[in-house]
Amino acid sequence: MIKKGFLANGEMLGWEPEKLCSFIKETGYDSVELIGDIIFAEGKDGRAFRAAADKSGITISEILAQHDYVTLDEQQRKDSVKITVEQIRRAADIGVDVVNLFTGPVPWMPDSIRVGAQISMTDAWAKVFASFDEILPVAEKLGVKIAVENVWGMLAHDFYTNQFLVNHYGSDFLGVNLDPSHDVLYGNTDAAFIVKSWGKKIFHVHVKDAVGIAEPGKFVFPLLEEGCVDFKGFFDALKEIGYEGTASVEFESWGYRAKVMGGLHAAAAAPSLEMLKKYI
Repeated sequence: MIKKGFLANGEMLGWEPEKLCSFIKETGYDSVELIGDIIFAEGKDGRAFRAAADKSGITISEILAQHDYVTLDEQQRKDSVKITVEQIRRAADIGVDVVNLFTGPVPWMPDSIRVGAQISMTDAWAKVFASFDEILPVAEKLGVKIAVENVWGMLAHDFYTNQFLVNHYGSDFLGVNLDPSHDVLYGNTDAAFIVKSWGKKIFHVHVKDAVGIAEPGKFVFPLLEEGCVDFKGFFDALKEIGYEGTASVEFESWGYRAKVMGGLHAAAAAPSLEMLKKYI
């Protein structure tokens, strides 16, 4: 059975662990997805969140340790690797065995660089490989699965570029966090094909819709089922390959949240769950 999850964001990031986990459970989800920079902030080790999740009867499906490895500042890249490794260690310490990474560059940051303009494809991949050469052995030793998410505007931005990274290592501990919305922005709309092609390399799933093209200001992540993701084909394929991990709602309909939901991220949890229930 595929588990139903929700990625905590917005005002929820300031909630105490027990309040957050109780809300997730009471809303009807099986798991919560957490951001490493929040639960492992200075003076925190994540144990309070693990205890709260256990008390509420839910799991922590994945921790996001997303840091930029494609930068012209070599010290910045090394710092990103150091933080990533530390967050993987802390995830292992609290019994979370899936950590989400991306490659960079991060297109929504003002100092982000553009591959092909400010850095060559060769040099960009060299930076990513140098980073994963350090990160992956730590994850393997600790038994933590690295789920790489291909994200619009990044070096690994769709199924094909992410597959290049994952296949480069051939590790049982390197797979994907499959988010169909990013592939849609690049015209890869056959969700079933992507699911079946990744197969057992799918370590975690994000549930998010999209419409538009992968250029700033030319796309949105709308409410679920209002974009171009074929959710029926997506979930049918997940069931066909025997996926039993978490499908976690990543709500990023920022305009709707601001104008209709009063800016409250938690308000998206219940209606999103109703969509999930149709497919799981």
